[in-house]
Amino acid sequence: MPADMRRVGTSSGEGLSIGGSRVGRYSGRMDRRGTTRPRTGRIRAVLVCAATVLAAALTAGCSPTTIGVPNVTTVSPTPSASSPPTTDGTGEGFYSQTPQWVTCTGDEITSSGTSAPKDLSSYDCATVVAPLDWDDPAGETITLRVAVHHASNSRGMLFYNLGGPGGASVQSLAYMVTDNFGTDLVDNYDLVALDPRGVGASEQVVCMSDEERDSYAADDADSSDTDLTADQIVAQARDTMSKIGQGCLDNSGDLAAHVDTVSAAKDFDMVRAVLGQDMLNYLGYSYGTFLGATYAGLFPDKVGRFVLDGALDPAMTINEVSDLQMRAFEESIAHWVEDCQSGSSCPFTGTTDQGVSQLSSFLDRLASSPLTTQDSSRPLTQSLALTAVIGMLYSTQTYTVLTQAMQQAIGQGDGSTLLYLADYVNDRNDDGTYSSNALDAQLAINALDYGPVGTVEEWEADAKQLQADLPVLGQFAGYSSAGLGAWPIDQHASRTAISASGAAPIVVIGTTHDPATPYVMAQNLASELDSGVLVTWDGWNHTAYSKSGSACIATAVEDYFVDGTVPADGLECSD
Repeated sequence: MPADMRRVGTSSGEGLSIGGSRVGRYSGRMDRRGTTRPRTGRIRAVLVCAATVLAAALTAGCSPTTIGVPNVTTVSPTPSASSPPTTDGTGEGFYSQTPQWVTCTGDEITSSGTSAPKDLSSYDCATVVAPLDWDDPAGETITLRVAVHHASNSRGMLFYNLGGPGGASVQSLAYMVTDNFGTDLVDNYDLVALDPRGVGASEQVVCMSDEERDSYAADDADSSDTDLTADQIVAQARDTMSKIGQGCLDNSGDLAAHVDTVSAAKDFDMVRAVLGQDMLNYLGYSYGTFLGATYAGLFPDKVGRFVLDGALDPAMTINEVSDLQMRAFEESIAHWVEDCQSGSSCPFTGTTDQGVSQLSSFLDRLASSPLTTQDSSRPLTQSLALTAVIGMLYSTQTYTVLTQAMQQAIGQGDGSTLLYLADYVNDRNDDGTYSSNALDAQLAINALDYGPVGTVEEWEADAKQLQADLPVLGQFAGYSSAGLGAWPIDQHASRTAISASGAAPIVVIGTTHDPATPYVMAQNLASELDSGVLVTWDGWNHTAYSKSGSACIATAVEDYFVDGTVPADGLECSD
């Protein structure tokens, strides 16, 4: 593994992976869902990546130059929960509960491998109670974990969400305070990290064992079925999603049916009130923009100062989002190959197009001949290699790491570093355990938020077009809806534009070459919101705001939160 890798932040990845047979995770993972004529016959899932900013460490604004395998230890809620609220069946009692605050432990607010603050006195943690089903508030309850960093001169509270879905916020809090948010935000706002239902230190949804996650990630199925028909692809996707969904029910019971984004948005409003805030101030990254837009649509009169960075378009179907992501990641692959070829150790020769073709051939070979690694029991499969490639495209700062890994794989026949990166993306620890439930949560949440759209014939035609258009990812594209109809839990999905009429100005930030949340989605969301304000950053990374990123973006975001100065609609930043 590279000598310069170190652990930073947490890895809440954003893969909005859904629908097909397998969904990778991460703020970025894109796996194959299959085509009408898969080159290897393996069926994978595309990931509709709504990447979580990889604890902001890999995004545009967060500028560590090295990364490392996250080893995030799941923290179970402590007994400091509120007493079960008295409710008259309307849910109002949940809004008036009194949390029992305690000083956070270092492990709660940091990921393993990063140093906890020496002084924890400004960090408080608590567990609050929410109804399992907001439509039946007198029924069962769940617990949610919340952490707060207190400002020296607080003018209110600022909630944030890093994305995913499945990304935990509580363990990112110290990192966000010290490395990501600007000083003006840290000094003027109490920063609130709330793990959404099903995620992190809140009550977790669990769908797979560690061994099942390993198998899912490696996708080491027999590659002899090379000519699957569209019907066979759909059948395999449905079988996989059905089994994973049943695992969610077996392991998590009724919670698996109530981890949708609408329910999470209602939780945020409850916690807003519990913390004594008349309005919700909110910064959402990636999937966190969908969570924020959903909140604004439900509670427009409670919208305070909102910034949505790396937007998902709520009106788009799973097919539309997935296809856009595939095309954006393909563009980023070419950008990385071009960057690779500008150096002296790139394994790709010739033109950029030729280098892209060589990458595609390398991935093809792995389908039938996985590459050896330093772990004799874990060869580098095609799926794992793809996970590493896609994961490292979230930030141009990780291009060099990917180039080094690819040089080792192609030049030396050793897949160890690519395997290391895939494990990093998947939150897999060295001992074979997984450090978070992010993959399970991502699958469960997305399967409730998105429903299947179209027919098998339409999916097949879409897959053919993508395969013709995309030299690397085309063979893994299409059939985004295929498995969703087999999810064994009633879906809550209703994909529609959100206007949030009456809300205060909502700033939507789009990055022109964002691989996980393509720029057009920010344009769409800003126009759909009645009070939307579009701000653009010209770059290749996923999301834009942090204190060490674009100064122009940082000024726009921080001036709005601190002074209430709304940036000009259409502001373009290039620094």
